[in-house]
Amino acid sequence: MSQKKISVAKYLQIRLEQLGLTYLFGIAGNYTAPFLNTIHEDKNAKIKIVNDTNEINAGHCADAYARLNGFAAVAVTYGVGAFTLLNSVAGSYVEHCPVLVINGAPTNKDQQRSLVQGMLASHMTGDMYSNINVFRNVTVAAEQITGSSDAPYKIDAILNACILYGRPVYLEVFEDVWRMECNPPVTPLVERELSKCQTSARKAAQRVAALARGKEIIFWGGIEIQRYGIQKEFLDLIESTDTEFVTSILGKSIVSENHPKFKGVFNGKASPKDVKEQFEKAQLKIGLGVWTTGKNLGGFDVWKEDTVLANHSGVRIGASYVANVSLRDFIIFLKEELTKVTFSAYEMYDAEKLPESFFLANNKITKKGKPALTYDTFFSRINSFIDERHIVVADAGFPLLGAQGIRIAEPNGFVAQASWLSIGYSVPAATGIKCARPDKRPVVFVGDGAFQETCQAISTQNKLKHDTIVFVLDNGIYGIEQMLVNPNPFRGADKVEYSVPDLNNVYDYNEMHRWKYAKLVDVFGGKGFEVNSLDELEGVLIQLDSIKENTIIHVNIPKTSIPEAIAYKTEEPGEDEFLDKNWSLC
Repeated sequence: MSQKKISVAKYLQIRLEQLGLTYLFGIAGNYTAPFLNTIHEDKNAKIKIVNDTNEINAGHCADAYARLNGFAAVAVTYGVGAFTLLNSVAGSYVEHCPVLVINGAPTNKDQQRSLVQGMLASHMTGDMYSNINVFRNVTVAAEQITGSSDAPYKIDAILNACILYGRPVYLEVFEDVWRMECNPPVTPLVERELSKCQTSARKAAQRVAALARGKEIIFWGGIEIQRYGIQKEFLDLIESTDTEFVTSILGKSIVSENHPKFKGVFNGKASPKDVKEQFEKAQLKIGLGVWTTGKNLGGFDVWKEDTVLANHSGVRIGASYVANVSLRDFIIFLKEELTKVTFSAYEMYDAEKLPESFFLANNKITKKGKPALTYDTFFSRINSFIDERHIVVADAGFPLLGAQGIRIAEPNGFVAQASWLSIGYSVPAATGIKCARPDKRPVVFVGDGAFQETCQAISTQNKLKHDTIVFVLDNGIYGIEQMLVNPNPFRGADKVEYSVPDLNNVYDYNEMHRWKYAKLVDVFGGKGFEVNSLDELEGVLIQLDSIKENTIIHVNIPKTSIPEAIAYKTEEPGEDEFLDKNWSLC
């Protein structure tokens, strides 16, 4: 009996619904219209189309949705839409987020006209492979569908790759192909493999256990614990060995930070001072799913004999490396092997007396004698505001460094693009987070410069009737950029007086455009507030629970205020200072 044919567009819709997709982000275009219409006209469709304000925002939405849902998709149009999306997809590639890029392309007829007559349809460059060749660099699989006969195979191939590798894939479909007919799906898509060679995993676990013999050990949890869904195995290891752990900044909130064995976020030099000092004293540090990216390590040297790094590809033990090891298998075997050796669980702090910098919720600011409103006093107060109802979204730069000390009770309750670091990620990411977790309220911490990149996302959130809270931390400058090239303006009493006046001040090119951020709600919708002091902040925080719509809080921070986590940079020469032999800090 022959199967009833369906359109290529319907085939893709069925597969996406099988993967649990409930939201499709993107910007509408005529080259993808047949696919969008297929979903739109289906009264039983499980997918809701979210038409965003631009492709970058749509990509960031999809990225964040994928982090919490396990899979996401974004649909754009050829050339102008796809190339605008590229930055977002690169971030998903670097940070291992499974996102499907759907790019509608000109018809077969358009392609032939371009080749034969040199006639370019809208958004064409003259090279029919221009889009797919670009995206091959930031995806694990890319396919171009020019006809219906092989469409099911190509669709399944890229979706299987997305599932197996947990990274973006690219699907380009010529406009006239969407309505062509093909056979419906028959075989199920693959499931993600969490196991590899168990012999290699056992061997690696045995070697690490032998290294732990007679030593004080501590675990260091990374983002792969969350990406591969192995939080249970990680906690089993912690609890069975009764051993403390920290997380990387990328791995923050992989499990609840209320766990009694959790001792903070280790981010190298950018860690709270006591976390850094105590963690580095451990005789053996066992990293589980920690990535070796610059901002994730904060200058910490992991290439030492007292540090083990286990990832889903293999395990590095001192100078040696065991390949083809799944992180899940390694954790399970390590739990077994550690029972066979004698080791000590390293204690970072006295359990009865945690150091002051450890998630200190400073409620003193509600009393008399309040300190000034700075990054540190702001986040100190915010720490007691955030609870299990919220998901924190921290943007790159000073907001991320300040927010790393917020204690997150909810597993996966902290989202940050802490490796790719595209400024502005946080605001549209909150849209994807709310779509994935409608029971939670996103709370965004974003700098003024980053907010100016993607603020239109507020409009999308209001259209969807979200209740996101956005704190725009306005210091009037690109603070992190100034800190990297010349930290002199942030040195306070230790500031060096250079003979060239520009070297004593924030560079002109790091000065921001001055906006009235709270007034943007008059355009986008929602509520807006501006605060200049801790008193005013307190007054706004009291109101937030009763506000059920999107809210922008414009927080004015002194220009030269910096989070304590980055203060160490002021003791080092900046890039400009280091390169100029006449500067006094060389």
